Amino acid sequence: MSNSFHQFLLLLVNIFPVTIHEHHETINVAKNVAIIVLCSALIGLFLHFRSKQKKQLARIRNILRNQRQAFVADGDFPPENPYKDFINISVEEIHRRENKKDRKKAESPMTSETEAKLLELLNDFEKGTSFTNKNMSLSFLAGELNTNTKYLSHLINRHKNSDFKTYINRLRINYIVDKLINDEKYRQYKISILAEECGFSSHSKFASVFKQMTDHSPSVYIKLLDVENQEDNISGFRENDQLR
Repeated sequence: MSNSFHQFLLLLVNIFPVTIHEHHETINVAKNVAIIVLCSALIGLFLHFRSKQKKQLARIRNILRNQRQAFVADGDFPPENPYKDFINISVEEIHRRENKKDRKKAESPMTSETEAKLLELLNDFEKGTSFTNKNMSLSFLAGELNTNTKYLSHLINRHKNSDFKTYINRLRINYIVDKLINDEKYRQYKISILAEECGFSSHSKFASVFKQMTDHSPSVYIKLLDVENQEDNISGFRENDQLR
């Protein structure tokens, strides 16, 4: 009896160490697999986010560049949403207001010669940087163009599809976006400095208008530009290595 029990104990001693060792190996393998899966998921999410950022930036830059090209070529801006003021009203009322607006735009208070001359002067104004002046106003610009506010307001409404305030804000945002894209030092400036540079009186107003036009805050937009710039540099290094 005692010999049989002793043999049984020896059998357990010989079996259990192997079992425990195998158990630890199984746990280690499971941990390694879990770590690999987690790392792969994080890398996948990171690459997806970077890809999404790049696509968003490319879309924004194309939109803004197309706006500037159309602006230079035609002296015009893409129109805003024509129905933003028509919420919760009938379709008939929308048509009535649109027709009224079209009639007002068609009824020019000046001769065609005067209108053509003023439009030429306005296009020259857009090519400069006077719009960054904080004191810029409808009356101020009318004085600069040697006309009156009625003529100037009609000209902007008819040919720029905008009111004066929105027209100037668009010029300012296009100006600072061009600087951010083409001059890296501007990306190092504080948002308040950028606002000052393009003529806004406050940081908050600049940030609000910037986001309306680009769908991103100035700080996020700058980060997207930096990401794209880094990717362009990496691509450039790779191309140079391939040429060697």
